[in-house]
Amino acid sequence: MLFGSLPRPEVADGTSAFALRWLEGFQIRPRDRISMKHDVCALADLPETGMTEVEIDGLKVLLIRDGDTVHATGAICTHKGAPLKNGTRIGSRVICPWHHAIFDLTSGDHIEPPGQGCLNHFSTEIAAGRVHVDIPEGASVHRPEVDPAARKAGGDRLFAIVGAGAAGVACAQELVRRGFDGRIVLFGDEGEPPYDRTDLSKAYMQGKKSDADLPLLGDGGLDAIGVERMTEPVARIDRATRTIQFRDKDGVNAGLVYDKCFAAPGSRAGTLPLDNAGLPNVFTLRSHDDAKAIKGAVDAANRIVIIGSGFIGMEVAAGLIQNGKTVTLISRETLPFASKFGEAVAGQIAAQHRAKGVDLRTNSVVSELEEKHGKVETVHLADGTRIPADVVLIAVGASPRLEIFGDDIEGGLDVAADLSVDASLFAGGDVANFPLAGRNYSTRIEHWRVAEQHGRHAAAAMLGEAGTFDGVPFFWSAQYGPIHYVGNARSYDDIHIEGDLEAGNYTAFYIVAGRVVAALGRGKADTTADLHAVMLSDRTPAVADLAAVDWQPARLLN
Repeated sequence: MLFGSLPRPEVADGTSAFALRWLEGFQIRPRDRISMKHDVCALADLPETGMTEVEIDGLKVLLIRDGDTVHATGAICTHKGAPLKNGTRIGSRVICPWHHAIFDLTSGDHIEPPGQGCLNHFSTEIAAGRVHVDIPEGASVHRPEVDPAARKAGGDRLFAIVGAGAAGVACAQELVRRGFDGRIVLFGDEGEPPYDRTDLSKAYMQGKKSDADLPLLGDGGLDAIGVERMTEPVARIDRATRTIQFRDKDGVNAGLVYDKCFAAPGSRAGTLPLDNAGLPNVFTLRSHDDAKAIKGAVDAANRIVIIGSGFIGMEVAAGLIQNGKTVTLISRETLPFASKFGEAVAGQIAAQHRAKGVDLRTNSVVSELEEKHGKVETVHLADGTRIPADVVLIAVGASPRLEIFGDDIEGGLDVAADLSVDASLFAGGDVANFPLAGRNYSTRIEHWRVAEQHGRHAAAAMLGEAGTFDGVPFFWSAQYGPIHYVGNARSYDDIHIEGDLEAGNYTAFYIVAGRVVAALGRGKADTTADLHAVMLSDRTPAVADLAAVDWQPARLLN
């Protein structure tokens, strides 16, 4: 049913019931709110270019001074709760110190991912040199990402979104935010509302996040903003007829005709051509169901063997060893991550795993999974080594789900600078091979934040309101503490490391032809958020400029 034809119950003040329920979830009442002005500090106490956190009636509020003007917003990032006072300020914006979400400090708007929700913005007044902040009764530090009451309806166009992950959700929300008034139909075949996939190999596996913590959206979710969800598996996108074809038990059937489509179907977990890989104690990790099964198995087990030393394998190893499990990690590589991050950084990461107790076996190949009593009991290596196992996790990468675009697509789907495949089809996330802004090459990036950036940009492009995608790539990992990586280094000539590598407090700058193209940061000496801020205006800052400020990117912002 077209969203515009649905009845919209009204409450007494004209606010729709959908919107009322959503707003109540954020502790904001649309009517009868009592505001109170609070005298919080002297204007002179606020630094000209800084950010100051104050607590008002238990609410953490961020004060931002701009001359004689002061803005006040919620002080906590909407993604994982980082204190924004520790972020990087760029004029009227702030970059979150943990996962690089970006907010507008004059409005509280969430302008770059990750995360769900905006910062609440509070009225301020300067009187007799004092800063007064107006806090409505029942206010929260956050407000919804998209106000359901703003959803327009009545249009006859249908925009389809294939994939209910980070990119798909971001696209749907951005379409609503930009005033699209037609049908939005989102296809996701997992049978549950969109959830945070990044937690599966990290906090969820350690038991720090529960199943209830994973959903991306609050009560009402996409339904509250009029997004229709379908769980039929998509077999093919027929570009010639602009049709989403479904797959059911009888095969492929004709499906839904779209006006515009954004496709971000993501990836599937890689596996190995080994006998017994299908036994019940052998797992791959991609979905929430996968994670639940693995967690249930490892909670009752002790000896965990992980095959593969990419991010998933290393993150799970870090989590389980900290939970007291015996973990053996098998890597084909001489040094995991060396090809991407260089031997020095990769060596620090590997050494930390070993110091924490992970039995990291490098230059090793699995030759057999030995079965006993219906389960894998021993993992055999090609050199004759036998490793006892209660649970085996195969973590050997992922393959983009390209088959829905045609049988001849390999490696990635090439898209134009605006993420278009043709006039009606756009693609993003894991499957998209997109031109990287400021570089002379295209690349495919399999990370959550980039997928969300793609979703937002594609929505604007579908409405004819966007040009070139120019987002700065960023991703994070969690291995006994965060690993932050900003930019993109397909290759590099040199690496400059600033800080204490052995102690795990450093930033590694990756250099091509005298310019910094990427950086990896860990610990207290991590300056990737500051470099990210620089890269917003200069994608590849000069080595000479960074060296002139002792490799402290923040000094280039002043």
